[in-house]
Amino acid sequence: MSETALVAIDVGTSSIKVTAFDPAGALLAAHRAETPTDRFPDGRAEHDVDLLWAAVARLVGTVVADLPRHDVAAVAVASVGEAGVPLDGDGAPVRPAFAWFDARGGEAAAWWREAAGAAEVYAVTGQPLDAFYSVNRLLWMRDHEPGAFARTRHWLGLGDLVVLRLAGVHATDFSLASRTLCFDQARLGWSDALLGLAGLDRALFPEAVGAGARVGAVTASAAAATGLRAGTPVVAGGHDRLCAAFAVRGVAPLAVDSTGSAEAVVVPVADFAAATRQDPPVVSCGADVVPGQYALSARVGYATALTDWYAREVARGALPADIDAAVAWPLRFSGLLAYPSFGRLLAPGWDERARTGAIFGLTLRHTAADILQALVEAVGYSLRANLDWLERHLGRPIEGIRVEGSLVRSRVWMQLKADVTGRPMEAAGIREATSLGAALLAGIGAGVYPDHAAAAAAVDRDLTRWAPSPLSRTYADVYERAFGALPDLIAAVAPALEGRAGT
Repeated sequence: MSETALVAIDVGTSSIKVTAFDPAGALLAAHRAETPTDRFPDGRAEHDVDLLWAAVARLVGTVVADLPRHDVAAVAVASVGEAGVPLDGDGAPVRPAFAWFDARGGEAAAWWREAAGAAEVYAVTGQPLDAFYSVNRLLWMRDHEPGAFARTRHWLGLGDLVVLRLAGVHATDFSLASRTLCFDQARLGWSDALLGLAGLDRALFPEAVGAGARVGAVTASAAAATGLRAGTPVVAGGHDRLCAAFAVRGVAPLAVDSTGSAEAVVVPVADFAAATRQDPPVVSCGADVVPGQYALSARVGYATALTDWYAREVARGALPADIDAAVAWPLRFSGLLAYPSFGRLLAPGWDERARTGAIFGLTLRHTAADILQALVEAVGYSLRANLDWLERHLGRPIEGIRVEGSLVRSRVWMQLKADVTGRPMEAAGIREATSLGAALLAGIGAGVYPDHAAAAAAVDRDLTRWAPSPLSRTYADVYERAFGALPDLIAAVAPALEGRAGT
């Protein structure tokens, strides 16, 4: 008798992962490949759609081949949220897909600010106005590539594209739809008001359903390309960060610190209207992958992208690749203070003046490891600022914080996180949390689990607790005296630096 497997496809910023789990959450197979991406010096970033699908199909086939004694009960897709894929009426790409971090959304973001106002956009979509939401690239294409726009009949995200290639249907889930900047959170449907204001046809956008809903089945052509059985249920997954949060906390009302290339803290809430009473709006609020609730998602900033950049571009091999090997133990305060924006707006300040990062306090005595540690500390300070803000906004303490990501097994990363925030942390030792969350959603759609709560209860999260050490008093003093002043300092010097980066 064959055993049950649940397949998850995770289309991420740097890699595509295809994994299989059993119903108890044990990893059965995993394969990955680089996400095909073309990056240009002016900030443009694109994905070749056919190369991306070919990579997905090849990886799925490899995973299926690893499961000769298993029956794949269902497949679900998790993905980054703000990418955009324009397709013609036959489902063929009219141009390469826009990566989520593509820089061409600024004009449209400015237009939304003038045409609707940031407060109105936020009241409908739950998203603070920013350039990266996918509809901004669609508007850019209308203005700058009118021929491609005229041929466009469908606008999908990367995860939605994979669903289309698997099942032949245009579908997304509420959490991914939330990242377009034209999804009405209160109605859980596309916003006629915002689409009408932008002059966009509602038919461009896919049907939106709850995460864990079955949207179709693997077609014969997809079966030939992937090795999946034709008729295998295809289930709506969700935004990668929210899939990971679901794997880590299930349906419990816990905050999840989601750490990867970038970091965000995700807190589930029941009332969208109450959660978005923000002045100014600085923390996004969108539909969760758990039905009946929303997720406040506070942008902490870059995480491993920051430390990887330093090790690669500044230290240039002078540090071990492993943070635990690079930073001395037991920990001591680095004597430095960094601001971790480095080009990316941070919540809760959302201060355009402080888009660039900074490192303060350098002396000739400082080492490369000190600077690396300061960058890790900076991410912790930003996390603390967001946790403090969330507690004030929600009017209650955040009772528990679980951490997921590739660095939860790093004692330096986790201890500094506890010390700098002054809060205990629980590290979830789940391998591939995003993929596991999507696999659990696949199991819900296939009837392997009766609901989200039962799916969450099936998983062992392998929790490790990290408590603040006496060093936390030092970090509290630095945070209270200095961290909040950094945006003003950065703003003071920014005008003198503008336009001089290439001189």
